[in-house]
Amino acid sequence: MSKLAILGPGQGAQTPDLFERFPFTEKGLALRQRILNAGSLTPDVAAWLADPAVDPQALYENHFSQPLLALFQAMVWEELRGLLPSPDVIAGYSLGELSAYGCAGALSPEVVVRLAGIRARLMDEASPHGALLAVTGLSPEKATEAARLGGGHLAIVIAEDHCVLGSLATQAERLAQAAHAAGAREVTRLAVSIASHTPLLDAAVEPFRTALEEAVWNEARTPVLAGINATKVMRREQMLAWLPEQIHRTIRWDHCLQRLSESGCRILLELGPGKQLSHMGLACGLEARSVEEFRSVEGIVAWVEKSLQS
Repeated sequence: MSKLAILGPGQGAQTPDLFERFPFTEKGLALRQRILNAGSLTPDVAAWLADPAVDPQALYENHFSQPLLALFQAMVWEELRGLLPSPDVIAGYSLGELSAYGCAGALSPEVVVRLAGIRARLMDEASPHGALLAVTGLSPEKATEAARLGGGHLAIVIAEDHCVLGSLATQAERLAQAAHAAGAREVTRLAVSIASHTPLLDAAVEPFRTALEEAVWNEARTPVLAGINATKVMRREQMLAWLPEQIHRTIRWDHCLQRLSESGCRILLELGPGKQLSHMGLACGLEARSVEEFRSVEGIVAWVEKSLQS
């Protein structure tokens, strides 16, 4: 029998209508109010949430996107967690790895959203003007060399011919040219304003670890995959060791997908926003869908239950 894995995406697919992209009920809306009452969002981010139309483009800024995406994923999971079979593994991509600890029950939603804001602030302070480029057609080795020549770094490995490179924003064009010169099929700049998962963010790592150390830890119900090495994390000490490191070290999402498959997790449900992670799972021969592909919570639950039985 197949097993279920929950996937939490990172930045890149968010849009100003973010909180209209899921059919939230009183369950999710009540959690949102609880998180607001706890003061987990800074006042300016909370003000954006109250009226996104005032400044729609703010959601693409790191300071806004990280805590708001963490809030969105917490609300989606609040809607689903009591209706779905218990997942066997939870994996998060970039910011989604922090959200994964909320889904696993290790950190409360209030803490996850607050930490997402702290993470964003520390990353902005470390290197405020960065860029990420999605590159296809290069092996990780060739992508690493192209990054070196272009003044950047290997940020994420998605597959044997699909990587993400990071650099300062001022180096993005040079980095893209280096990737093309190395033989890349396609180079796309992502809607991210920070060079996540590169040494440019070294200064953010230890302060974020300190913030994690101060957070209340609850016993995890489900293992979370560490993005940098696909280790299954169940203990606080493991989280403290690996979660801060993904801020400045390469994420091996290819290894995470392999670990999911090896663990028998053939059914993948992406919490959104976007469908990128589910598409990556499909490319690996797994059965994967995003919540965005459904019109109702009931439809999501029905698909998961049917898929697990097949």
